[in-house]
Amino acid sequence: MLDRSGYLQIVDFRFAKKLEGERTYTICGIADSLPPEIVLGRGHGFTADWWALGVLIYFMLQSDMPFGSWRESELEPFGKIAKGRLIIPSAFSVEVGDLITKLLVVDENTRLGATGADAVKEHPWFDDIDWKQIADGTSRVPQEISNRIDIYVETLQQDLTVPPSILTEDP
Repeated sequence: MLDRSGYLQIVDFRFAKKLEGERTYTICGIADSLPPEIVLGRGHGFTADWWALGVLIYFMLQSDMPFGSWRESELEPFGKIAKGRLIIPSAFSVEVGDLITKLLVVDENTRLGATGADAVKEHPWFDDIDWKQIADGTSRVPQEISNRIDIYVETLQQDLTVPPSILTEDP
């Protein structure tokens, strides 16, 4: 979700969990986006989040899951995930293909991000990103997005406004 300034806001923490120790065995999420360590029942740590980022970027660019989807069979994506059978579409730039490939590495210890967020932020696909400006809230949002947010917020406020007649009518 975007806030009024155009910044991404993470809003759904229904299944969030504070990791006590290095691994957890809790399973939640969309089955065909689970990392290999979950599919194989080995538990998972923070690197599962970097896997999820790779799946998200792929899905946003391709409108499909990187290892197939439920349209095939319920179990087929698990085999592809466990073996790392990933095909990068030719329409992807070299940079984003490289990023996704490194985020979707089967071995979580060598997955991009295993040593921390800086490794991900330093990837060439993010070269145009000023991470300090994003953290400070001073990064400029494209005007087109800003205009759409204003229209959306206005519409949402109208939709959420309860007409006075509803508040005063007897049931």
